[in-house]
Amino acid sequence: MARLNASVFAWALACWIPVSLLGQQGQRQELVSAGVCGRCHVSSALEWGLSKHSTLAQRNARQPNCVGCHGESRDHVIDEQNTAKPDRLVHGDAIASLCVECHRRGCPKTQEVKNCQTCHHVHALVNPTLDAGTIAKRASDLAGLMESSRGHLAEGERLAQQAKWEPARNAFAAALKDNPGSDRAKAGLLMATRRLNPGISGFKIVGNQFDAPSGLPKEIVLEGLNLAMVLVPGGNIDLGSDKRLDTTPVHNVSVAPFYLAKCEMTQAQWRALVASNPSLYQGEKFPQADQMPVEQVSWDDCQSMLAQINQKVRGGLFRLPTEAEWEYAARGGSSAVFDATKTSTGAWLRENSPNAAFTASSGVTPAAAAARGAMQDVEAAKLAAPNNYAPHPVGTSKPTQWGLYDMEGNVAEWCSSLYQPYPYNVADGRESASAPGLRVLRGGNFTDAAESADPTLRHSDRPNRKLRWNGVRLAFSPPGV
Repeated sequence: MARLNASVFAWALACWIPVSLLGQQGQRQELVSAGVCGRCHVSSALEWGLSKHSTLAQRNARQPNCVGCHGESRDHVIDEQNTAKPDRLVHGDAIASLCVECHRRGCPKTQEVKNCQTCHHVHALVNPTLDAGTIAKRASDLAGLMESSRGHLAEGERLAQQAKWEPARNAFAAALKDNPGSDRAKAGLLMATRRLNPGISGFKIVGNQFDAPSGLPKEIVLEGLNLAMVLVPGGNIDLGSDKRLDTTPVHNVSVAPFYLAKCEMTQAQWRALVASNPSLYQGEKFPQADQMPVEQVSWDDCQSMLAQINQKVRGGLFRLPTEAEWEYAARGGSSAVFDATKTSTGAWLRENSPNAAFTASSGVTPAAAAARGAMQDVEAAKLAAPNNYAPHPVGTSKPTQWGLYDMEGNVAEWCSSLYQPYPYNVADGRESASAPGLRVLRGGNFTDAAESADPTLRHSDRPNRKLRWNGVRLAFSPPGV
């Protein structure tokens, strides 16, 4: 085994260092796609990135990658002294048991099903019986493919800058053929394809602004409902805050591009979808009610509304944002710490949302409302103090840098997520629509002080609860994401 490891190490040096893959920013997608494992296990990650395994989705119970075989191994990842081993270390005949979960018929040449490592090293995927010359040729061939892929990538990006979408798409396709595991080539191909066919079924594109990395239009409007949606570009963010127990630990999450409604859903839009309006703030006292946010809607109500809109729009991709998406959008992709003294003066919070006429017409004194505030039913919520505030028409606050209104106030917004401890993990069951438990609400509301505008602040409530400061903002997953 010592000779094998030396051969693999020599292969890595011969193949990759000459093409400067390890030293150039923007040329390490194979390492990135292998995750944190690629930081130390360089040769294994590079070979895996060029194998067909890197292009496969989860098969049976496992993803064909480091985590699929070894588990998340968090202790191992953070242990620089390498005293903590991976969660699973598979040896001997047990290795083949993992392989046959996908390769059920065994080796196509030998029909071997019990000892795959006779011909394939479990990490490097090369034949351990080959001589050094053959391994060197394999390394040279792979290096040639990588160089070719990099050339096609550069050509595709040059053509994309010139808005030559058809040849750019061809160049990205050629790069992906040479290197099937290249996320950069996949993203470029999808981007160029979208620019050739920029329309999204059911939507009208607003303006002529497109997101360069994804090729998606920056603003779209759902025809018939006058629902404007803004593209939230993909990226990474340090989610959470050290200020509160339920927002720790601060951890990094990756967010794919998605569309988020420019404004909170209005009473008119809700009524158009479900033929009713549950809002407290409507009637003759509120002449602008149609443009005010719908409130007194539960998470369950939102699911019924989503079923209605997804029946009306071909594709049916409307949903609530996850809480990770919501926070990422509210913070504009920034990991900066929230400062209440710098809260937008245009946010509709307690200080600028008084409505004395409503208090007078309700016939309830502030003292009486405060006394009933501890009650949990919907009627008590209508009367609970402070009762002299009301929401504002949507789109009248100061927008964020991404063109989103009322992320800091007006009404709190339901998210799709279950209220579960951090770190956030989209795959741990918290995004199950059928799972029982409290659901997340995000954003301050018109009865809150400025501190509640902190975008990291987490709220939760029963999914059937209807309160006058809770509303909804739609999210939409573009095709191909």
